[in-house]
Amino acid sequence: MKLTRIPGLSTWPVYQPERRIDFNGFLLAGPASGAAGGVLVDPMPLDTAQLTQVSEQGGVGFVLITNADHLRAGAELADRFGSQLVAPGPDRERFAASVQDRVDAWFGPDDQLPEPLAALFDVVWLGGGKSTLEPALYWTAQRAWIFGDLVRSHESGRLRLLPPPKLSDEARARADVLALLDRPAEAVLLGDGDSIFAGAKQALDELAATLR
Repeated sequence: MKLTRIPGLSTWPVYQPERRIDFNGFLLAGPASGAAGGVLVDPMPLDTAQLTQVSEQGGVGFVLITNADHLRAGAELADRFGSQLVAPGPDRERFAASVQDRVDAWFGPDDQLPEPLAALFDVVWLGGGKSTLEPALYWTAQRAWIFGDLVRSHESGRLRLLPPPKLSDEARARADVLALLDRPAEAVLLGDGDSIFAGAKQALDELAATLR
């Protein structure tokens, strides 16, 4: 687990050789997590040393999942740290029944994130991907987007959509992502591929140009 230039944000990548990209988990700790007591987003598995790091930074109050495919080690880590597991309601049926029973809070277009997560993130719902609707999380304090599946990077510094064969409605996906890119953002944090921790405007402008 490594620190980033964003205060309180740590990340740990796990390389996927068949895709030639990293899958990433994120930890918001200390003041960065507000009153949440530490937030894991789409966490990959943690080894013993990384678990110690998380504990040293105050533990975990919430594990936040963006889509069923990004559950990853979320349920296990929520159990280990005694955390609340939070997941998107529009993707509920894609989670295993055992996970559905474990989730403490579902959020959706009509159900906001539980406090204090709602104070950290503004949620924008995106259609056209693998999920009926997928949340993009805007971390207001850092002007940073957190994306699950729909926006990713297969080349460092360049953003793209989920490949068309996996899109349920490419026109909808393009339109929904394009609509949110008007919001100012300094960083883009990705579940899949290389994140951009500062100066993200150029990459976001280039992504917007491909979507028009």
